[in-house]
Amino acid sequence: MYILGIESSCDETAVAVVERGEKNAVLSEQIKSQVDLHSPYGGIVPEIAARTHYEAIDLLARRALNQAGIGIDDIGMLALTLGPGLVGSLLVGLAFAKGLALVHNLPLVAVDHIAAHIEAPFISHAEIAYPLLALVVSGGHTSLFYLEEKFNSRVIAKTRDDAVGEIMDKVAKHFGLGYPGGPLLDELFVKGDPQKFTFKTPRMSDGGADFSFSGYKSALLRQAQCLNVQPGSQDFFDLLASFLSALVNYLLSRTLTVAKSLPVRSLIVSGGVSRNSLLRQRFSRECARMGVPLYLAEPRYCTDNAAMIAWLGYEKYLANPSLNYFDLYLNSYSRAHFRESGKHR
Repeated sequence: MYILGIESSCDETAVAVVERGEKNAVLSEQIKSQVDLHSPYGGIVPEIAARTHYEAIDLLARRALNQAGIGIDDIGMLALTLGPGLVGSLLVGLAFAKGLALVHNLPLVAVDHIAAHIEAPFISHAEIAYPLLALVVSGGHTSLFYLEEKFNSRVIAKTRDDAVGEIMDKVAKHFGLGYPGGPLLDELFVKGDPQKFTFKTPRMSDGGADFSFSGYKSALLRQAQCLNVQPGSQDFFDLLASFLSALVNYLLSRTLTVAKSLPVRSLIVSGGVSRNSLLRQRFSRECARMGVPLYLAEPRYCTDNAAMIAWLGYEKYLANPSLNYFDLYLNSYSRAHFRESGKHR
Protein backbone atom coordinates (compact mmCIF):
# COMPACT_ATOMS: atom_id res chain seq x y z
CA MET A 1 0.00 0.00 0.00
CA TYR A 2 1.14 3.55 -0.79
CA ILE A 3 0.52 6.08 1.99
CA LEU A 4 0.65 9.84 1.61
CA GLY A 5 1.75 11.48 4.85
CA ILE A 6 1.15 15.15 5.72
CA GLU A 7 2.88 17.02 8.55
CA SER A 8 2.16 20.67 9.40
CA SER A 9 2.26 20.88 13.19
CA CYS A 10 4.69 23.78 13.53
CA ASP A 11 7.02 25.53 11.10
CA GLU A 12 7.88 22.84 8.57
CA THR A 13 5.53 21.70 5.83
CA ALA A 14 6.24 18.09 4.89
CA VAL A 15 4.65 15.57 2.54
CA ALA A 16 5.97 12.03 2.09
CA VAL A 17 5.07 8.85 0.24
CA VAL A 18 5.86 5.54 1.90
CA GLU A 19 5.18 1.97 0.82
CA ARG A 20 4.12 -0.54 3.45
CA GLY A 21 3.48 -4.25 3.06
CA GLU A 22 6.19 -5.19 0.55
CA LYS A 23 9.25 -2.94 0.37
CA ASN A 24 8.41 -1.05 3.58
CA ALA A 25 10.33 1.99 2.45
CA VAL A 26 10.13 5.77 2.27
CA LEU A 27 9.79 6.55 -1.43
CA SER A 28 9.85 10.34 -1.26
CA GLU A 29 9.83 13.27 1.14
CA GLN A 30 9.37 16.95 0.38
CA ILE A 31 9.94 19.49 3.17
CA LYS A 32 9.57 23.25 3.16
CA SER A 33 11.58 24.72 6.03
CA GLN A 34 10.60 28.09 7.47
CA VAL A 35 13.76 28.76 9.48
CA ASP A 36 14.71 31.83 7.42
CA LEU A 37 11.24 33.32 7.89
CA HIS A 38 11.22 32.96 11.68
CA SER A 39 14.91 33.62 12.43
CA PRO A 40 14.52 37.43 12.65
CA TYR A 41 12.05 36.93 15.50
CA GLY A 42 14.06 34.34 17.43
CA GLY A 43 11.14 31.89 17.45
CA ILE A 44 8.04 30.71 15.63
CA VAL A 45 5.43 33.28 14.58
CA PRO A 46 2.18 31.25 14.30
CA GLU A 47 0.55 33.42 11.61
CA ILE A 48 3.63 33.25 9.36
CA ALA A 49 3.82 29.50 9.90
CA ALA A 50 0.18 28.88 8.95
CA ARG A 51 0.30 31.13 5.90
CA THR A 52 3.47 29.44 4.61
CA HIS A 53 1.92 25.99 5.05
CA TYR A 54 -1.03 27.16 2.97
CA GLU A 55 1.25 28.42 0.21
CA ALA A 56 3.44 25.31 0.04
CA ILE A 57 1.41 22.21 0.84
CA ASP A 58 -0.20 21.55 -2.55
CA LEU A 59 3.08 21.95 -4.46
CA LEU A 60 4.92 19.70 -2.00
CA ALA A 61 2.27 16.98 -2.40
CA ARG A 62 2.62 17.06 -6.18
CA ARG A 63 6.41 16.92 -5.93
CA ALA A 64 6.31 14.03 -3.46
CA LEU A 65 4.07 12.00 -5.77
CA ASN A 66 6.27 12.78 -8.79
CA GLN A 67 9.41 11.87 -6.88
CA ALA A 68 7.85 8.54 -5.89
CA GLY A 69 6.82 7.91 -9.50
CA ILE A 70 3.12 7.47 -8.73
CA GLY A 71 -0.12 9.45 -8.94
CA ILE A 72 -2.78 10.28 -6.41
CA ASP A 73 -4.89 7.41 -7.76
CA ASP A 74 -2.20 4.97 -6.59
CA ILE A 75 -2.45 6.17 -3.00
CA GLY A 76 -4.33 3.78 -0.70
CA MET A 77 -4.45 5.88 2.46
CA LEU A 78 -3.78 9.37 3.83
CA ALA A 79 -2.16 10.09 7.18
CA LEU A 80 -1.88 13.50 8.78
CA THR A 81 -0.71 15.11 11.99
CA LEU A 82 -3.64 15.98 14.23
CA GLY A 83 -1.64 17.47 17.13
CA PRO A 84 -0.08 18.65 19.28
CA GLY A 85 1.05 21.78 17.48
CA LEU A 86 0.03 25.26 16.39
CA VAL A 87 -3.71 25.33 15.70
CA GLY A 88 -3.43 27.41 12.53
CA SER A 89 -0.72 25.19 11.11
CA LEU A 90 -2.61 22.02 11.96
CA LEU A 91 -5.78 23.33 10.33
CA VAL A 92 -4.01 23.87 7.02
CA GLY A 93 -2.81 20.26 6.90
CA LEU A 94 -6.18 18.98 8.09
CA ALA A 95 -8.17 20.91 5.49
CA PHE A 96 -5.86 19.77 2.70
CA ALA A 97 -5.94 16.12 3.80
CA LYS A 98 -9.73 16.06 4.25
CA GLY A 99 -10.19 17.57 0.81
CA LEU A 100 -8.02 14.91 -0.81
CA ALA A 101 -9.73 12.15 1.15
CA LEU A 102 -13.21 13.29 0.13
CA VAL A 103 -12.41 13.83 -3.54
CA HIS A 104 -10.49 10.58 -3.99
CA ASN A 105 -12.48 8.47 -1.50
CA LEU A 106 -9.42 7.62 0.60
CA PRO A 107 -9.18 6.48 4.22
CA LEU A 108 -7.87 9.28 6.42
CA VAL A 109 -5.92 8.40 9.56
CA ALA A 110 -5.02 11.00 12.20
CA VAL A 111 -1.66 10.62 13.94
CA ASP A 112 -0.38 12.08 17.18
CA HIS A 113 2.83 14.00 16.50
CA ILE A 114 4.67 12.73 19.59
CA ALA A 115 3.66 9.13 18.92
CA ALA A 116 5.05 9.55 15.40
CA HIS A 117 8.41 10.65 16.81
CA ILE A 118 8.47 7.45 18.85
CA GLU A 119 7.67 5.51 15.67
CA ALA A 120 10.44 7.21 13.63
CA PRO A 121 13.25 4.77 14.56
CA PHE A 122 11.06 1.88 13.35
CA ILE A 123 11.52 3.18 9.79
CA SER A 124 15.12 1.96 9.88
CA HIS A 125 14.91 -0.63 12.68
CA ALA A 126 12.08 -3.13 12.30
CA GLU A 127 13.72 -5.26 14.99
CA ILE A 128 12.87 -2.88 17.87
CA ALA A 129 11.32 -4.96 20.62
CA TYR A 130 8.71 -4.20 23.27
CA PRO A 131 8.46 -3.27 26.06
CA LEU A 132 10.42 -0.12 25.36
CA LEU A 133 11.30 3.23 26.87
CA ALA A 134 11.09 6.27 24.59
CA LEU A 135 12.62 9.69 25.22
CA VAL A 136 11.19 12.43 22.96
CA VAL A 137 13.27 15.62 23.01
CA SER A 138 12.53 18.67 20.87
CA GLY A 139 11.86 22.38 20.96
CA GLY A 140 8.36 21.83 22.27
CA HIS A 141 8.53 18.50 24.06
CA THR A 142 10.65 16.62 26.57
CA SER A 143 8.87 13.48 27.71
CA LEU A 144 9.68 9.92 28.69
CA PHE A 145 7.21 7.19 27.70
CA TYR A 146 6.94 3.51 28.57
CA LEU A 147 5.31 1.28 25.95
CA GLU A 148 4.47 -2.31 26.83
CA GLU A 149 3.28 -2.70 23.24
CA LYS A 150 2.33 -0.47 20.31
CA PHE A 151 -0.56 1.89 21.15
CA ASN A 152 -0.22 1.03 24.84
CA SER A 153 1.89 3.77 26.38
CA ARG A 154 2.07 5.79 29.55
CA VAL A 155 3.98 8.93 30.44
CA ILE A 156 6.76 8.31 32.93
CA ALA A 157 8.10 11.85 33.05
CA LYS A 158 7.68 15.20 31.32
CA THR A 159 9.11 18.66 31.64
CA ARG A 160 7.43 20.92 34.16
CA ASP A 161 8.57 24.09 32.45
CA ASP A 162 10.46 24.61 29.20
CA ALA A 163 11.42 21.81 26.84
CA VAL A 164 15.13 21.18 26.41
CA GLY A 165 15.14 22.46 22.83
CA GLU A 166 13.35 25.61 23.91
CA ILE A 167 16.04 26.28 26.51
CA MET A 168 18.70 25.99 23.79
CA ASP A 169 16.77 28.43 21.60
CA LYS A 170 16.44 30.96 24.43
CA VAL A 171 20.14 30.81 25.30
CA ALA A 172 21.14 31.23 21.66
CA LYS A 173 18.74 34.17 21.30
CA HIS A 174 20.09 35.84 24.44
CA PHE A 175 23.64 35.79 23.10
CA GLY A 176 22.61 36.76 19.57
CA LEU A 177 23.74 33.47 18.04
CA GLY A 178 20.68 32.96 15.85
CA TYR A 179 17.83 30.48 15.53
CA PRO A 180 17.32 27.58 16.06
CA GLY A 181 19.69 27.27 18.99
CA GLY A 182 20.27 23.51 19.12
CA PRO A 183 22.37 23.14 15.96
CA LEU A 184 24.32 26.30 16.84
CA LEU A 185 25.25 25.04 20.32
CA ASP A 186 26.16 21.67 18.83
CA GLU A 187 28.52 23.38 16.40
CA LEU A 188 30.17 25.52 19.08
CA PHE A 189 30.60 22.68 21.57
CA VAL A 190 34.00 21.61 20.18
CA LYS A 191 35.43 25.08 20.91
CA GLY A 192 34.89 24.86 24.66
CA ASP A 193 35.81 22.85 27.73
CA PRO A 194 32.66 21.05 28.95
CA GLN A 195 34.16 20.65 32.45
CA LYS A 196 35.04 24.31 33.04
CA PHE A 197 31.70 25.29 34.60
CA THR A 198 29.34 23.27 36.77
CA PHE A 199 25.54 23.13 36.82
CA LYS A 200 23.48 21.57 39.59
CA THR A 201 21.12 18.76 38.62
CA PRO A 202 17.45 19.71 39.21
CA ARG A 203 15.50 17.72 41.77
CA MET A 204 11.74 17.77 42.11
CA SER A 205 10.58 18.85 45.57
CA ASP A 206 7.91 16.14 45.50
CA GLY A 207 10.42 13.46 44.50
CA GLY A 208 8.84 13.01 41.07
CA ALA A 209 10.68 11.85 37.96
CA ASP A 210 9.74 14.89 35.85
CA PHE A 211 12.26 17.10 34.08
CA SER A 212 12.94 20.80 34.69
CA PHE A 213 15.18 22.93 32.47
CA SER A 214 14.45 26.58 33.27
CA GLY A 215 17.01 26.52 36.09
CA TYR A 216 19.78 25.67 33.63
CA LYS A 217 19.08 28.82 31.65
CA SER A 218 19.02 30.97 34.78
CA ALA A 219 22.27 29.44 36.05
CA LEU A 220 24.02 30.02 32.73
CA LEU A 221 22.93 33.65 32.48
CA ARG A 222 23.85 34.27 36.11
CA GLN A 223 27.36 32.88 35.64
CA ALA A 224 27.82 34.84 32.42
CA GLN A 225 26.81 38.06 34.18
CA CYS A 226 28.86 37.50 37.33
CA LEU A 227 32.03 36.67 35.38
CA ASN A 228 31.36 39.27 32.67
CA VAL A 229 31.68 36.59 30.00
CA GLN A 230 31.86 38.17 26.55
CA PRO A 231 30.57 36.41 23.40
CA GLY A 232 33.46 35.05 21.38
CA SER A 233 35.81 34.67 24.35
CA GLN A 234 37.17 31.33 25.51
CA ASP A 235 35.12 31.57 28.70
CA PHE A 236 32.06 32.01 26.50
CA PHE A 237 32.75 28.82 24.56
CA ASP A 238 33.58 26.97 27.79
CA LEU A 239 30.32 28.12 29.37
CA LEU A 240 28.23 27.00 26.39
CA ALA A 241 30.02 23.64 26.22
CA SER A 242 29.50 23.06 29.95
CA PHE A 243 25.85 24.04 29.60
CA LEU A 244 25.21 21.62 26.73
CA SER A 245 27.12 18.85 28.50
CA ALA A 246 25.02 19.34 31.65
CA LEU A 247 21.77 19.16 29.68
CA VAL A 248 22.79 15.93 27.94
CA ASN A 249 24.01 14.34 31.18
CA TYR A 250 20.74 15.24 32.88
CA LEU A 251 18.68 13.62 30.12
CA LEU A 252 20.95 10.58 30.09
CA SER A 253 20.98 10.08 33.85
CA ARG A 254 17.23 10.45 34.27
CA THR A 255 16.46 8.16 31.34
CA LEU A 256 18.84 5.38 32.37
CA THR A 257 17.61 5.52 35.97
CA VAL A 258 14.09 4.81 34.74
CA ALA A 259 15.39 2.13 32.36
CA LYS A 260 16.90 0.27 35.31
CA SER A 261 13.60 0.27 37.19
CA LEU A 262 11.42 -1.19 34.43
CA PRO A 263 11.52 -4.26 32.17
CA VAL A 264 12.95 -2.65 29.03
CA ARG A 265 14.09 -4.45 25.88
CA SER A 266 14.68 -1.32 23.81
CA LEU A 267 15.42 2.36 24.36
CA ILE A 268 14.33 4.93 21.77
CA VAL A 269 15.56 8.50 21.62
CA SER A 270 13.90 10.73 19.03
CA GLY A 271 12.79 14.28 18.27
CA GLY A 272 14.71 17.25 16.92
CA VAL A 273 17.19 17.49 19.81
CA SER A 274 18.16 13.84 19.28
CA ARG A 275 20.17 15.01 16.26
CA ASN A 276 22.64 16.57 18.70
CA SER A 277 25.99 14.84 18.23
CA LEU A 278 26.95 14.95 21.92
CA LEU A 279 23.63 13.42 22.93
CA ARG A 280 23.95 10.62 20.38
CA GLN A 281 27.53 9.92 21.44
CA ARG A 282 26.89 9.73 25.17
CA PHE A 283 23.64 7.78 24.93
CA SER A 284 25.30 5.27 22.58
CA ARG A 285 28.28 4.83 24.89
CA GLU A 286 26.32 4.40 28.12
CA CYS A 287 23.67 2.13 26.63
CA ALA A 288 26.38 -0.10 25.19
CA ARG A 289 28.02 -0.24 28.61
CA MET A 290 24.72 -1.20 30.26
CA GLY A 291 23.72 -3.63 27.53
CA VAL A 292 20.53 -1.71 26.68
CA PRO A 293 19.68 -1.79 22.94
CA LEU A 294 19.52 1.85 21.82
CA TYR A 295 17.65 2.97 18.72
CA LEU A 296 18.12 6.50 17.44
CA ALA A 297 16.03 7.88 14.60
CA GLU A 298 18.00 8.69 11.48
CA PRO A 299 18.88 12.42 11.51
CA ARG A 300 16.45 13.13 8.64
CA TYR A 301 13.63 11.57 10.69
CA CYS A 302 14.48 13.38 13.94
CA THR A 303 12.98 16.74 13.04
CA ASP A 304 9.37 17.18 11.93
CA ASN A 305 8.77 15.04 8.84
CA ALA A 306 5.88 13.35 7.05
CA ALA A 307 7.53 9.95 6.68
CA MET A 308 7.03 9.16 10.37
CA ILE A 309 3.41 10.33 10.12
CA ALA A 310 2.72 8.00 7.20
CA TRP A 311 4.60 5.13 8.88
CA LEU A 312 2.55 5.29 12.07
CA GLY A 313 -0.64 6.03 10.13
CA TYR A 314 -0.32 2.68 8.40
CA GLU A 315 0.10 0.91 11.74
CA LYS A 316 -3.04 2.60 13.08
CA TYR A 317 -4.95 1.67 9.94
CA LEU A 318 -3.97 -1.99 10.34
CA ALA A 319 -5.12 -1.94 13.94
CA ASN A 320 -8.51 -0.37 13.12
CA PRO A 321 -9.22 -0.19 9.37
CA SER A 322 -12.94 0.53 9.79
CA LEU A 323 -12.54 3.74 11.82
CA ASN A 324 -14.23 6.66 10.02
CA TYR A 325 -12.70 9.92 11.16
CA PHE A 326 -15.25 12.02 9.32
CA ASP A 327 -18.09 10.52 11.36
CA LEU A 328 -16.11 11.40 14.48
CA TYR A 329 -15.96 15.10 13.60
CA LEU A 330 -12.21 15.07 13.13
CA ASN A 331 -10.64 18.43 13.88
CA SER A 332 -7.36 19.82 15.13
CA TYR A 333 -8.73 20.82 18.52
CA SER A 334 -9.98 17.45 19.71
CA ARG A 335 -6.80 15.52 18.77
CA ALA A 336 -9.06 12.52 18.08
CA HIS A 337 -10.24 12.18 21.70
CA PHE A 338 -14.00 11.77 21.61
CA ARG A 339 -16.87 11.12 23.95
CA GLU A 340 -18.95 8.00 23.53
CA SER A 341 -21.68 10.13 21.95
CA GLY A 342 -19.34 10.88 19.04
CA LYS A 343 -19.17 14.60 19.74
CA HIS A 344 -15.70 16.05 20.08
CA ARG A 345 -14.50 17.77 23.20
